[in-house]
Amino acid sequence: MIDLHTHSTASDGSLSPRELARAGKAAGLDVMALTDHDCAKGVDDFLDECAAVGLVGVPGIELSAEVPQGQLHLVGLAFDPHDPALTAKFAALLDGRAARNRAILRAFQDNGLPLSWDEVRAFAGDELVSRVHFAQALVAKGLADDVKDAFARFLGKGALCYRDRFRYSPADCIAMVHAAGGVAVMAHPLSLEPDLAALEPKIADLRDLGLDAMECFYSTYDVETTVALLRIAKRLGLVPSVASDFHGAPKPNIFLGRLPVAPDTEARLRALLRL
Repeated sequence: MIDLHTHSTASDGSLSPRELARAGKAAGLDVMALTDHDCAKGVDDFLDECAAVGLVGVPGIELSAEVPQGQLHLVGLAFDPHDPALTAKFAALLDGRAARNRAILRAFQDNGLPLSWDEVRAFAGDELVSRVHFAQALVAKGLADDVKDAFARFLGKGALCYRDRFRYSPADCIAMVHAAGGVAVMAHPLSLEPDLAALEPKIADLRDLGLDAMECFYSTYDVETTVALLRIAKRLGLVPSVASDFHGAPKPNIFLGRLPVAPDTEARLRALLRL
């Protein structure tokens, strides 16, 4: 089995990169990618542990691209995580996240919501702070019922304390991954456009920018959606990818190793990733 979209404590997951590798092996995976948000900080530890437990590890990252409507996330896979040009671009994204975090905290304080940086940081440890950590702090203080409620009322796009941040364009995201020897995958496509008829031309535009693959097998997509996405991928000449989007505790109903695919699909992905 194969899973090409997971998160660790290097961004907003609850397992360390090494723990994630061991969990993937225990779940029966053969190939697994670590795709933390905007950084590859955990990749070296993840790949080391994958080798130790007999799992094929793939370096990855999840990038949020700037689009006028919806949300476009692109997963970069099988790139050189130490490429100097790429790491410089990642640094700019992390600077943007830090500025956004300060703006979100000010928004909570301006709206009379008692939330401190130390309370948020406690959920991230020494790693990147994301909106998930704000959400977890809100739940701990009794200001939200759960993470989903926190995003709906405070942190989701358009909500009271949402603040935007710097993102690269789709073309830049795809180009930077390619320049470092990797491949570009569209993550959870319905986040960009839930209407499949309207979605296909948008994916075609990304294909024309160099998109290599798209997530068709995704943890929250039903069979009907998966089949429709597979048909779009076939029409556009894109390789279908497999993605749990595992985070651990922040998304407790998403599991590793629950998305088996046909051998030919896995073979196409292995060929794309040069495994």
